[in-house]
Amino acid sequence: MRVFNDNIFVQIASYRDRDLPNTINSALSTARDPGNLRFGICWQYDDVSFTDLDPWLPDPRFRISQHYYEDSRGCCWARNITNSLYRDERFTLQIDAHTRFAPGWDAQYRQMLTSVDSDKPLLTTYPAPFETVDGSEHLNTDRGIQKLTLGRIRRNLTTLLKTTPVETSEYCVPSPFIAAGQIFTLGRFCEEVEYDPELYFDGEEIALSARAYTSGYDFYCPNVDVIWHRYQHAMPLHWSDHQHQENNETAMNRLCMLLLGEHDQLGRYGLGNARSLAEYEQYCGIDFLQCSRRPYVPTHFKDSIELDVSKIPDRSDYDYWIFSLKNQDEKEIYRFDIKDKRILNKLIRCVDLDVHLEDIPTTYMLWPYVRSLGYLAQHNRELA
Repeated sequence: MRVFNDNIFVQIASYRDRDLPNTINSALSTARDPGNLRFGICWQYDDVSFTDLDPWLPDPRFRISQHYYEDSRGCCWARNITNSLYRDERFTLQIDAHTRFAPGWDAQYRQMLTSVDSDKPLLTTYPAPFETVDGSEHLNTDRGIQKLTLGRIRRNLTTLLKTTPVETSEYCVPSPFIAAGQIFTLGRFCEEVEYDPELYFDGEEIALSARAYTSGYDFYCPNVDVIWHRYQHAMPLHWSDHQHQENNETAMNRLCMLLLGEHDQLGRYGLGNARSLAEYEQYCGIDFLQCSRRPYVPTHFKDSIELDVSKIPDRSDYDYWIFSLKNQDEKEIYRFDIKDKRILNKLIRCVDLDVHLEDIPTTYMLWPYVRSLGYLAQHNRELA
């Protein structure tokens, strides 16, 4: 009979992330039993960060797979590598490389996991945020406990998940989805729902949710915040460094195979056999085939949009801002250039539209242009 040790396997896929040492220190310094932690890290380093993990390389609690960032193949490839570092720990925690921990987080996770009535429980949600202000870290403790819900699903079956407050925080309530940045569950999850290395980024969470549910795992939202995530950061992104179109096309094809009836062709990265895909569709409220065939809905869009310009730098030399509307598949369905100086100078913040569109808009984009600098950062927002 297989014997599991009583440790927690902490999985971290880190891409050129200088916050990784802080994440490790936070996990170790706040754990009730740091000696029971084991780390599996896929470390995608660069010429600046290549010494960041030197303090932990000789530590037997750490298994570190080292890769120069130019050789990286993306997020799911890296998470597959962390799965491979699993060594029969009883529990596993998957996080991102920019995470902070509450005191006694390890004991709290164990307590929550054993409190639910399930043979294969899994705790997950998007962690509450933290940020650094004037050199000090501020953990958001005012958000309240929130669980995952569906924001929208695109025709390629990738999803945009969001969170909503739970009905009660007295116990862990069920969740229909998995958030990749916080998964606490049984360690054998690393083998039973091993990451598909040929997925890229989009589609990661819905694929993992379907595979885990059909493998018999039950998802719950933690009823206590025990980790925090840095959502606003300036760390490099894989898709900014690499040509990823081919990888993304492969990933989208595999996602459709998984969710539209050809999952057997994916072998070990297909669905589980404890439940059917139809059972998961009923549980999460999604008909994948119907979503993949969603028709465009011609729309007369007449509205006044209040622009969120809080992240756009104040400048007096803007030539224009591109404004566009996108549908839920992120296809651009309308565009014009804003040249009104009152808007460019943030004196007014509304755009009035009365247009006929090929589909229902779900988001808008602002893209400032300055002749001497070219295009600045894009700003995408959900429509109210």
